[in-house]
Amino acid sequence: MAFRDYILDRFWLKLFSFILATLIWFTVQSKTQTPFRFATNPFRTKENREISRPVRLVTLPTNNRRFKPEPVEVRVTLQGNPAVLDRLEPGDVEAQVNLTDATDSAASYSVKAVNIPPGIKVIQIMPAMVMVEPRAN
Repeated sequence: MAFRDYILDRFWLKLFSFILATLIWFTVQSKTQTPFRFATNPFRTKENREISRPVRLVTLPTNNRRFKPEPVEVRVTLQGNPAVLDRLEPGDVEAQVNLTDATDSAASYSVKAVNIPPGIKVIQIMPAMVMVEPRAN
């Protein structure tokens, strides 16, 4: 039997089987939890992203003093899956300075990144220290 005969012999039955198999495949795919995705590049599993965040000062609730950080904004470098980094919202990552033990004089405090989504790693915070000075009421 020639190659051409393998294709054309019972052609309509083969075409119907192919269409039916395709419909079954799409039905099964639509019922699964994860939607169909094209394969991602296995060599590009992590990516770095730099975002700018305002410095948030955390004090005790009983503390009535006001403080001013310098600089008021820091750059946070994050590393993780590109799909997770693309879904980051502006409020997902915060830069905080803990002022629970603050004095009445200006001092340097370290900045920490908080509320980091799972699968994301903080690589760097620039600057890592901010100068905080009390502000007159």
